[in-house]
Amino acid sequence: MAREMFTEDALRTFLLAVGLAPAQEDYSLTFEQLQLDSLARVEMAARIEDQYGVALEIDADQSPRAVADLVNANLAGAAS
Repeated sequence: MAREMFTEDALRTFLLAVGLAPAQEDYSLTFEQLQLDSLARVEMAARIEDQYGVALEIDADQSPRAVADLVNANLAGAAS
């Protein structure tokens, strides 16, 4: 059974849950630029794995948009 794609709404929900300021909507900035520390990144990775079954490590120099793209690429690969 294919999992649903990791949408921008899901991305925003996860980011808010790990401490992103509600006014921030630029997901092309890095986690470091968004001031989300290693604990926030580990928590986000755990939430992604729990909900989407995709295990990954999130680095400070990655952007949330890049992480969403990685999740969706993994989901698409698993579906084929």
